[in-house]
Amino acid sequence: MRALALILTLFIAVAARDVSADDPASDPVVARRLIAFYEVFVGRKLTANEARELTEEFVRGHARSGKSLEATRGVAWEFGVSMILLREYKDSAAALGWRHRFLETNYFRSEMKGTLELRLMTEPDPVRVVDARSRRLMTERDIVALANLHRFARSDGAPQHKELSRQQIEELASLLNHSLASGQGTLPLFFADAATYWAGVRQQWPYFNAQQRSLARAYANNTWRTSMPVELYASLWGLDRAGASSRWTADVSARIRGRSDAPAGLGRLQAAMDAMF
Repeated sequence: MRALALILTLFIAVAARDVSADDPASDPVVARRLIAFYEVFVGRKLTANEARELTEEFVRGHARSGKSLEATRGVAWEFGVSMILLREYKDSAAALGWRHRFLETNYFRSEMKGTLELRLMTEPDPVRVVDARSRRLMTERDIVALANLHRFARSDGAPQHKELSRQQIEELASLLNHSLASGQGTLPLFFADAATYWAGVRQQWPYFNAQQRSLARAYANNTWRTSMPVELYASLWGLDRAGASSRWTADVSARIRGRSDAPAGLGRLQAAMDAMF
């Protein structure tokens, strides 16, 4: 799947923009491609005002950075290509991973603050935990997935998804943010990956053999301490070979260091998740 290549293309496109430019502009080709993408991303129709503001913001920013209208249309075309992944593979590990990395990268860019684009990115799945040190974040979907993974890791059955109440989500978000506020450690990579990994486990479980299922459960329990082949990273995270190798390397590096950078107080988080099931 071309998910990672598309991510890089879009990241570069957004990074090149200056959203503080003057003189709004518009273009029907850009509008058609960009609006279609964000309607799939947020799962609803944009209002006329949103569609106009989004297009003007996009065209204005690229013009300010020196791009011609034709080049700006090319960037908008890439959004259209990415829309196919989100639409055709909705809720899969590949689609959720793409969404999270797209959001995470843009969330920490100062030039995106206050833009309609960022508001649309966070609308369907609000950001609840932010760690500026690691430049990682967790959305509500990640929090729900983390609780389900916690239960799955301590069970011996197939993965079963359970939604959390609003109160439960608020409790876990508060505990996570409190842990990060201590200034000790950073948000674990697995926490930011939670929704993606949980989707991959549920998606691949019927096709895994006994050994693969055991490794998937062990990773949910011990994360980077568990050694898995690159092929399982590709399956569970919905990554291509290069992306899977990169994620595998990150875990190998963590094992070599032999310590976690997780914030203090996670025992309270685990106790809270235990009490929810």
